[in-house]
This record gives sequence, structure tokens and C-alpha cells, in this order.
Amino acid sequence: MTTKTIVVLASLGALAGCASTALQDDFGNSAASLIAAQTANPATLTSPSDVPVTGVDPDYANNVVTEFRKDVSKPEKVREPIQMGLITTQGGGW
Repeated sequence: MTTKTIVVLASLGALAGCASTALQDDFGNSAASLIAAQTANPATLTSPSDVPVTGVDPDYANNVVTEFRKDVSKPEKVREPIQMGLITTQGGGW
């Protein structure tokens, strides 16, 4: 091969590596759409308010606290010793 052929092939390879794929063009849009969907007031994403939050829905707060308290472990169960067993084979190995 000549030097010109090698240079042309290397240039084409470098240009092919710079092309973007459909995945790269759409990268980050999924996370952005999830954040927008989870925001209570999407208008605050572009123009946030300086006013602090002064209250909360009492029914919502009660449900949150109730759900958090359901999953608390009982102290007696946490203090139980961990039981571990070993499986042994007779001769042969694995």
C-alpha cells in the first residue's frame, strides 16, 4: 500500500468515528422528561420562585408518615444472630 492510501483510509476511519448515532442525539432526553413529569409545578423549572414553601397537604403528610412507620424493623428482630451454614462436598471437588 502506498502512503496516500493509508492516509485516506485513516482519514475515513476518523471521520466515521465522529458521526453521531440516534442514541447519542437523544441522550439525556429521558432523564429530562422524567424530571419534568415529577415536578408538581413544571413552570418553576424555568422560572423558580423565591417564596419558600409554607405548608403541606395534611392528608398527604399523614400518608407519608404512616408508610414510613410501617417498614421500621422491630428491635427484637434486628438483634437476632445471623445464621450461616456451609455446604461441603465429599471428595471430588467442583
